[in-house]
Amino acid sequence: MKTRLLTTLVLIAVLAANAACSSASEGGADGAPSASPTAGASANPRNASAPVAPEQLKAAGSSATIGFNNAAQVVTGSDGMQHYVFVTGSRVVMHGSANGSAADVQPVAVSSGQGRVSLTAIAASDETIVIGWTETAPGGQAGVYLSESSDGGATWTPPHLLEANASGLSLAASAGTVVAAWFVGDEDDSEIHFATRDGETEEWSKPFRIDGSDAAPLWPAVAISGKSVWVTWRDNRDGPYHVYLRRSLDGGATWAPEQEVTRTNTGDPTVCAGDNGVVWLAHHGRGKITLLRSADGGATFGEPVVVGNGWFPRLSCEADGDMILGWEQSEGVDPKADDTKQAAYVTASADGSIGQVFELSDTAGTCASVTVRGDGFADAVWVDKSGSASGAPALEGELWHAVVEVEGG
Repeated sequence: MKTRLLTTLVLIAVLAANAACSSASEGGADGAPSASPTAGASANPRNASAPVAPEQLKAAGSSATIGFNNAAQVVTGSDGMQHYVFVTGSRVVMHGSANGSAADVQPVAVSSGQGRVSLTAIAASDETIVIGWTETAPGGQAGVYLSESSDGGATWTPPHLLEANASGLSLAASAGTVVAAWFVGDEDDSEIHFATRDGETEEWSKPFRIDGSDAAPLWPAVAISGKSVWVTWRDNRDGPYHVYLRRSLDGGATWAPEQEVTRTNTGDPTVCAGDNGVVWLAHHGRGKITLLRSADGGATFGEPVVVGNGWFPRLSCEADGDMILGWEQSEGVDPKADDTKQAAYVTASADGSIGQVFELSDTAGTCASVTVRGDGFADAVWVDKSGSASGAPALEGELWHAVVEVEGG
């Protein structure tokens, strides 16, 4: 499939978040022309997509504390439904689902909001949805928690601890199997851990260490396609941060050696893969968003390409290797600076052709999470704090969602 020139703006649904980007700035996100789903869209979820203009998910509210990373997440299940996770200002993790416009999504509480909640993650395959987050009890230790739904999000299991003294969870799913990666420890001494959830037994494997660092590896991202799994993270074992990658071809049972895939002073990577050996990896560093492509399952990567300025990239791939990359567009090298920021995205085809960069909002957008729908369209969510009086670094905002074109079919 070819990359289509992205002239259509996005379907943007809004979810308020307690956990995720750096600051946003002044202004609004209502400048895009309106659009509506095609008639009869609900009859065939896999082919129901159409561009939708930015719209706020009003059910999510308009106030949320936004932390440093992962304000809100969106993922597409194998049934074509989009699933959203975000955190309210009252520290409750919420889930909502939609197909087409998400303006009328009615979120459901997943957690009870007992501690400080941040850093959301979500994966969906068939009827199974897994949501994760970092939660810190008052005066206590941070831990990674999970809640699961086996009925498409109608009901949820009570939150359970995946691992204590942990944070930075990443989730991915394929053919009923869910994989997870996170770090244990802190920015001075940490490890990258991995676990997998069996689709038949619904049991999680015992977490095990996947990195070989003697320093502080942090912020992993995980991807899965069939039996192939990729985990990437940033690592300062040699002083400055580099990005490392490990691959498994048997669902995480055995692993290839670690690969160092980027130059110094890079970090917070993201990864996605098609079913055909095409793997995309992106990271930020020195205020730049850099993209790399592999055509051999991640064994080797081509030359890095800078696609924008900013922080916190998020990738999602079609089965054929076409992809969308979202990030927080920002000038300068300080991710916490109170500069004007926008949520931005770019798409690319499996052959490596990279499209034009587009802004999801013209002001105040941060941390774009993206997901492909499998039919040439993708969803994006971001947080807009233009209506907030909180100011940086205290962040409050609204979650917005959008559907964009990825390629021409």
